[in-house]
Amino acid sequence: MAERLRIWLIINPISGTRHGEDIGLLARNTLDNSRFDLTLRYTERKGHGAEIAREAVAAGVDIVAAVGGDGTINEVASQLVGSRTALAIIPHGSGNGLAYHLQIPINVRKALAVINDLRIEKMDVGYVNGKPFFSIAGIGFDAKVAYDFEADPRRGFFTYFKHILHNYFQYQSCDYHIIYDGQNIDTQAFFITFANSSQWGYNVRIAPMASMHDGLLDVCMVKRPKMLLKMLNVDLPKLLNSRFDKSSIVQYLACQRISIEPAVPHPIYLHIDGDTAGLVEKVEIEMKREVLNAVVPLGLI
Repeated sequence: MAERLRIWLIINPISGTRHGEDIGLLARNTLDNSRFDLTLRYTERKGHGAEIAREAVAAGVDIVAAVGGDGTINEVASQLVGSRTALAIIPHGSGNGLAYHLQIPINVRKALAVINDLRIEKMDVGYVNGKPFFSIAGIGFDAKVAYDFEADPRRGFFTYFKHILHNYFQYQSCDYHIIYDGQNIDTQAFFITFANSSQWGYNVRIAPMASMHDGLLDVCMVKRPKMLLKMLNVDLPKLLNSRFDKSSIVQYLACQRISIEPAVPHPIYLHIDGDTAGLVEKVEIEMKREVLNAVVPLGLI
């Protein structure tokens, strides 16, 4: 009989909006016990997921399954880059952007069942100011929304939408100087999104064409809509229907490296995989191609 693969399930017990699920029990009942040796680990504080993931890599664990939102997944995955240990995603957060992009079921039992198929592919990883991101990073309006959302004790889509609406009226556009792959441009933007995957979360695709296998960063530079009514009637439907690239307020470019700073120096809000990264003077981003092993569904193209 072949030796069983070792899986560590890292669970963030307070992530997302769904409570009361015994994820450990679900895992024991769903994973193929004849093929996998399961260990349950629970995070106790911010950053603990990264500590456990480092321990798993050092111990030669085959698969680390992160249970939580994009922030928890970032913590765990950041320690697996360049190792043989594969990442499995069990979405249990608010937005779950990376899971949606990879077509991993939001249902916990179904997401666990994906592991049984044992399809592993290599994924790109982006680095912003030296910190890894796996789905989306950004500066400007959406980073300010992430900052406000993190400070709000309430979770869920409607809380997130409340901060979107508030900041639409309060946040101001910025003039940026951009250098990418040896080229220079100056532009004004309400926000700039750096996409490795296609979406923010909630199945809202900011970069419908993004791929996690091409070694390229999709940069979405978005102007502030001049009229709220136009945003609600024209731009928002395109965003929700994966046609945002057709909007007149967005400009896209694809590159391997990019450096962005305000034309008039001042701190700007930054988010990494949906979690606020505070205020920075500039951002420098590079893509590393296929440096993370990830468990994905069999049907993924």
